[in-house]
Amino acid sequence: MEEVCQQDLLNKKYITKKEYVWFALATFASSAVSGMAQGYLLFFYISIMNIPMVAVGTMFLVSKIWDGINDPIMGVIADKTRTKWGKMRPYLIFGCIPFSLFSILLFVNWRGLTPSEQIIYMYATYITFGMLGTVTGVPQAGLPAVVSPNIDERTKMISISRILGSVGEQSALVLISVGLILTKSNYEFTYTGTAVIIGLIAPVLMLMSGLVIRERIEPTSKTPRILDGFVYLFRNKEFLMLILANLLTFFRNLVSAIIIYIVCYIYNNGSLQIAFALPGAIASMLGMLFAPMLKKRFNAKQLFILATIWHSVCLTIVFFVGYTTPWYIIAALMFVTMLPVGILNVVPSLMAADTIDYWEFTHGQRQEGITYSLMGLRSKVASGLKDYFLTVLLAFFLFSQPLNILTGHLPKQSEYTKQGLFMIFTIIPAVLNLTSIIPMFFYTLTGEKINKIQVKLALRREKEKLESGGAI
Repeated sequence: MEEVCQQDLLNKKYITKKEYVWFALATFASSAVSGMAQGYLLFFYISIMNIPMVAVGTMFLVSKIWDGINDPIMGVIADKTRTKWGKMRPYLIFGCIPFSLFSILLFVNWRGLTPSEQIIYMYATYITFGMLGTVTGVPQAGLPAVVSPNIDERTKMISISRILGSVGEQSALVLISVGLILTKSNYEFTYTGTAVIIGLIAPVLMLMSGLVIRERIEPTSKTPRILDGFVYLFRNKEFLMLILANLLTFFRNLVSAIIIYIVCYIYNNGSLQIAFALPGAIASMLGMLFAPMLKKRFNAKQLFILATIWHSVCLTIVFFVGYTTPWYIIAALMFVTMLPVGILNVVPSLMAADTIDYWEFTHGQRQEGITYSLMGLRSKVASGLKDYFLTVLLAFFLFSQPLNILTGHLPKQSEYTKQGLFMIFTIIPAVLNLTSIIPMFFYTLTGEKINKIQVKLALRREKEKLESGGAI
């Protein structure tokens, strides 16, 4: 009888269909903004604004160091927040408009600026954009952990949102591809126009999500201090292993970042970017779709390890097939290669929610804000490392930077450079991405251990609810 009661507590449903839909749409919107910035800003700075590669790479690295300071602070602020809207929703509601505005300013190439003024403008707009992204992104990422204590509902909410998020990430790709055709390869107008379209639509979807979703898990009475955001990472060993593993996955992001260079300088056709990126995006979405089903057969740790190995093996195969192979064969192979990436996009968020429950169980505190701020920090640092590492590799392989892409100047690259670009696309991330598996061997929230934690937490919350006369 007691086991039946426990199971009923674990299976109780909380989230409405409307909440699933609007959270997914908010993820679509924020992913469209971040996808535009992460996928095209490096190319915009180097090839359109003509800012030196080293200066761009350094800016990305410096900005991520600053994110390393403000992300955990934002997490603590969110965990200390107590309002009638909850502790996460207010930041999504009031922060989405300025965040989207600066996403547009990133892609404005002001005429008449000196090279030094261009660099100052680049730093000012990108760092402000990153800070506003922290203000909205940390609470948005933490919402699934506070809307329901039900693991299956969290999994479903995260999986659905990740699928739409993947679509959002590729929205810039579609808009830019169409724009380049319509404008006859006017890169500056197309990039800026795409940023404006995304920047106007995104805040509407994010705002509606913040208004519709309801936070159901009450915050614990004890609020963290600012320093707790930095201390928590090292005290919660399970979460530390998760962060380290995910940080090392930045190598795999080289694959998508280098596509524009592959199509422009190896296959001499920039419009092929959609042919290369879209199959991978569809495959990634399928991986996200199957993640909940696979989660029933494998635990999250096993899925992370298997998906990482699968991705690396496939990239190695593509490397040996070679860049002299027709582009459509490479694009087709990338479909299979990107299937496990969808799984890898879902699993870490599920594991993060488990580490939050583990911390509540062992220390009596729920720290969604800190947890997801550090997850966001991991993502931003990984993005910065990816961009910096990419600029270093481009320089190492003697990439010839365009003088001015607006005049159609696409410099001819040497065979050595082409080989290097293809290595950045395949074998380099294939080998280095395997390092992300190492911390996973020390992660232990699997099987019976996490199940027992969930049952005991459910019973504890039910007892507290009865004692207070309230409801979750």
